[in-house]
Amino acid sequence: MIIERPKPIAEQVEIILRGKIRGSEFPSGGRLPSESDLATQFGVSRATIRTVLATLEAERLITRRQGDGTYINKRVMEINTRMGDEWDFKHMIENSGRTPQIKPIQVEMRPASEQEQEALELEKGGKVLSILRLFLADDQPVIYSENIIPAVLFKQLGPYDVTKPVREILQQYCGEDIAYSISDISATMPIPEILDVLLLSGDKPLLKFTDVFYNDNDTPLVFGLNYYNDKALRLRVARSWG
Repeated sequence: MIIERPKPIAEQVEIILRGKIRGSEFPSGGRLPSESDLATQFGVSRATIRTVLATLEAERLITRRQGDGTYINKRVMEINTRMGDEWDFKHMIENSGRTPQIKPIQVEMRPASEQEQEALELEKGGKVLSILRLFLADDQPVIYSENIIPAVLFKQLGPYDVTKPVREILQQYCGEDIAYSISDISATMPIPEILDVLLLSGDKPLLKFTDVFYNDNDTPLVFGLNYYNDKALRLRVARSWG
């Protein structure tokens, strides 16, 4: 049995406030209540509200106007995801207004393949932890995902809670954080095994994300292969330039 620890207060407020914004409880382009009013509404301190607003501002979901207030950014109101440090599928599903679930399929320690050795800069015979998972949105399978992590990064032996996003897995078990990633996106005809898991027929291609995540020292942390059913979950991306 996996026991989930309660989320920090700021994270809980962030999820609720983002849901209110996405759910059009506040008008697109309109002004949010003041920090004091939000603090009263959520029963938290103004410092917590400032932390939450800073996160939403960094995502471009809101904008702050000096002396005028905080406004909802109507241009990204309908965007389900963003391109930042990583493709955060759990976050993307939450922002679509659906309930995310990460379902482990297989977790195994094994020798790296040639492709994985090259991507992760491993010696021949190096071992990796392969984490094969299915992402669901309201119980509908939408993403088939495999994350490959070098075994040498882990600070402790398993078992590992792989129902977490890959960033949290790295932070908790490897003491590492993702600084940036490089992604290749293509359309591909997946193998029957993937189609079966996603409950799809084999007549249409899926989006394939091939990702490598790095830390601040340019060390590769994760090699990822993800098959995305964009018919079930719309993909739109906002990118910050500058």
